[in-house]
Amino acid sequence: MYDQRVTEGGAARTAPLLAVVGGPTGAGKSTLVNSLARAPISATGILRPTTRKPALACHPRSVAAMSWLGIPPIAAPALPAHLAIVDAPDVNAVDQTNRSATEAVFERADLWIFLTTAARYADAQAWRDLRAAQQRRVDLAVILDRVPSAAADEILPHLTQLLGEPVPLFVVAESELDRQGMLAERVVTPIWEFLHKCASAKLAEAT
Repeated sequence: MYDQRVTEGGAARTAPLLAVVGGPTGAGKSTLVNSLARAPISATGILRPTTRKPALACHPRSVAAMSWLGIPPIAAPALPAHLAIVDAPDVNAVDQTNRSATEAVFERADLWIFLTTAARYADAQAWRDLRAAQQRRVDLAVILDRVPSAAADEILPHLTQLLGEPVPLFVVAESELDRQGMLAERVVTPIWEFLHKCASAKLAEAT
């Protein structure tokens, strides 16, 4: 886990847990981040790739604490102060200017959330990135998005077999978005609670 110390008023404290949402382009990463933050952190749309550079969301009180990452933070009051979330573009879909920033975000992540879909969960490139995260021993969680109800029982055993090790796994069923283009709070609550638990654990370890 990447432990970044921040100094405020002469006292050092641990920066918020950095959770990075990665995965294939078009999988719904920006929609998920916006839904977790309950704010329009990243643009969404049908053009691919939509996200061309990392977007960072954190609580207003944590904005200064995240300056070390080099990404302008976007204040999201709905997030706890000990959690920061990055919407990361597909590394292969960004230009060279943004590639180094994207790679740095993955290297410094405390937790990588691998987001994929029922249609794309076996994409080779996405799994190469996931295997790299496993080799670095970064904490990992997987979200399977846009899952038709009839497909979950077939896909989940295969996905679990591909992972090869116990990993927190969340399933997001095909869902309608609200007027702001976000998933309903009840849909993302299990993911939000998991992130809150991880962030609280990091905070407890540092104190």
